[in-house]
Amino acid sequence: MTSIDLVAPPRHVLERTRAAVGILLPAALAELPDETREVVEFGLARQDFSTAALVLLSAEAFGDADVAAVALALEFAQLHERLHADLMIRGGAWEAFGADRVVSVADALLSLAFARLTKPWVMIVNVALMSVVDGYVQEIGMDEEDDVDLAQHLGVAAAKHSSLPAAACELGALAGGASASQAGHLRQFGDDVGLARKHVDDVLALRDALAHGRRTLPIVAAANSGMSVDGGRKWCEQQAGLLLARALNHLRKCGARARAAEGLAALAEELTTARRAPAVPAQPTGRSTTLPGA
Repeated sequence: MTSIDLVAPPRHVLERTRAAVGILLPAALAELPDETREVVEFGLARQDFSTAALVLLSAEAFGDADVAAVALALEFAQLHERLHADLMIRGGAWEAFGADRVVSVADALLSLAFARLTKPWVMIVNVALMSVVDGYVQEIGMDEEDDVDLAQHLGVAAAKHSSLPAAACELGALAGGASASQAGHLRQFGDDVGLARKHVDDVLALRDALAHGRRTLPIVAAANSGMSVDGGRKWCEQQAGLLLARALNHLRKCGARARAAEGLAALAEELTTARRAPAVPAQPTGRSTTLPGA
């Protein structure tokens, strides 16, 4: 398989993953028209290739299969989601290239991804992407509502941000020779890491969310409990820690090779609780407070 150094620091793992799947990129991008390729290259430059790393590490946890093409496919699927996020916030690729072009490129990315997967793998990724789409549809509906429900926001966050990491871990494990039960544990590992990362991402972007009136997890958590926004931040950090602990428990249960499990655990921590943000000034919040987007 395309191997990466499991004992390297997580940031080096991500760099080496980018290099490993990058070998396949020229041929993949050559399939695209110039205007489409420009947007894809712009998007890939912003990706950290953690989704591809999850595929490679999950496969190496159980065997020696070459899963570089699968890893690249999942990275294309992740970029598909990222472009839709840009459309929602009207930033990133939307700002650089316009909505019509971004939508067209997002569709092209699906073709690039599915062309590198066998039929059973296509089904797993397709289910994950349908979950992502459902999350965005629900989010649009919530933006039109005055009431804020934390459980609903958590469900949307999981749909949008856990589905692809979960699929990446499952596909890597199955390709590496894992049993259905083992792959199921790694899928749960990826699911929990994805949601933990979303909690941390929202904490890191809290000031920007407040400035632009966006409903994110710490803001919604604060509104639902009567806490300050900084209280919502702390709650999200606690949730990230709990989710990471649950993910690592699934990792212990899956029977992965020790070195691969160590690499997955280190990467999971690097993507979640190892990232810290400064506290924000206290904000007047509560059920009676007018929330961003309300």
